[in-house]
Amino acid sequence: MTGHERHLSNDSFAGYLATGLLLEHPIEGDPRVVLFFDPDNRRIGLRAPARSNETPGNTGLEHLSMSVVHHDGHRMIEIAVDEPRLFADAYPVLCGIADRTQLDHMPVSRALHETLRHLGHLIKAEQTLTREVETGLLGELSLLAGLVATTTPEAALQAWRGGTEEHDFGLPHLDVEVKTTTSENRCHRISSLTQLQPTTHRPLWLLSLQLTKAGSGGITVAEMVTRVRGLLTTVPLRDEFDVRLQAAGWRHRYADDTLQHWRLRSDPALFQVTAGFPRLTAAMLTAAGADLNSVSDVRYRIDLTGRSPDQPPGPLHDAVDAGRQELR
Repeated sequence: MTGHERHLSNDSFAGYLATGLLLEHPIEGDPRVVLFFDPDNRRIGLRAPARSNETPGNTGLEHLSMSVVHHDGHRMIEIAVDEPRLFADAYPVLCGIADRTQLDHMPVSRALHETLRHLGHLIKAEQTLTREVETGLLGELSLLAGLVATTTPEAALQAWRGGTEEHDFGLPHLDVEVKTTTSENRCHRISSLTQLQPTTHRPLWLLSLQLTKAGSGGITVAEMVTRVRGLLTTVPLRDEFDVRLQAAGWRHRYADDTLQHWRLRSDPALFQVTAGFPRLTAAMLTAAGADLNSVSDVRYRIDLTGRSPDQPPGPLHDAVDAGRQELR
């Protein structure tokens, strides 16, 4: 029997999802692999027996997880997708994992990684770390390290949005946008009309960092990643850190490259983004008569050279001061 004949058709699977009912569908073959739909928790996935020494690792993907569960008295490996918008696209991937587990006799954890590896050949990943991502991550991770030192690992990681929202950090009473430049001037690239737009009534601060190439000293972004991960005290925190790192543009394979050492060129500077701050917003352009329905992308640079920094609240000052030690 071929892999195709063993599985529900795409239409049949979609029909099960449409019922909104719990599904546990054994896929014919050995070992026993069960396709499940958990409507209460909005998940689909596979469960298969875990081998004696089989321990799942982090998938590094936002909506695909792998874990050990105990189901019906048996130790199982569970692979789950938790984003309903991806269920239709994820179903053929789950079928491929089941085929490698049952037809190719792979451990289910290896079957997952092999399936993803082959899919990766279809979608060519960026092979090198861009300078913008490299220096930007150094800036964000230095502040994250500073927050760990001045608050708690849990609070620091919760504050870091890791590329998932418009502003880089959400502290209890304010937001922070971190901008890092390698220019001799304090020039920064702004990538949208909302990046320097405060969220509701929360104050927005811009942390400006200037980096320069270091010789034998300084730090690489890979060393900074290792350093910050070591500050996180539990496996769940490190797993969440890895997820946010990936969202921010980091891939673990970059650590194998020859990376530049960096250090601070000047002291960090903090600026509160208020009405007089140099920026562009949607409201400004609309007031000037621009038709934003016809403008799909706005990117610009600001030059803060010579502008006097503002005095930040104590907790933000302390975190930035602690984080700067990582870039000496």
